[in-house]
Amino acid sequence: MIARTIATVALAGAAVLVPSAAFAADTYPDAGDSLTCDASQVDVTNTVGCTVGAADGSKVALQVTTAGEDASIAGTVTSAAKTVSGNVASFTITAPSSTGTMGITAIIDGEAVDTASIEVVSSASTTTGDELSGTGFENVGLAAGAGVLLVAGAATVFVAARRRAAAN
Repeated sequence: MIARTIATVALAGAAVLVPSAAFAADTYPDAGDSLTCDASQVDVTNTVGCTVGAADGSKVALQVTTAGEDASIAGTVTSAAKTVSGNVASFTITAPSSTGTMGITAIIDGEAVDTASIEVVSSASTTTGDELSGTGFENVGLAAGAGVLLVAGAATVFVAARRRAAAN
């Protein structure tokens, strides 16, 4: 009986400590180190705004990589560094004159911390304002299955408690 109790306590302790071990390693960037862009799709030669969140006084830059089958300038360009004020630095990026994907990397104090990509499209292929993008949860069946298991478990506990109460 005591051996089972000790084993249960050890297992519960391991279950609690293992996930917290991930926080011991300092491999994640600071929560404030982030990159946000206004859009995920932009028309050719139009601009898009991006904001880098970082600690005040940090030096930040954006590195933009462009590609495309007919891009006149394809490659990587790094912006001039800006000093963060108010925990944010804002950048405006002009899309190239050809379609493709722009990869954007936020560089804070010389270290790449976050990335984003923006699709550059021609005006003929952009969506109109009347259409909404497809959003939502794709695993509705998984959520329904979890709900069924939750209800079945609760019913099992309820029935077992009633039987035990009737037996006593």
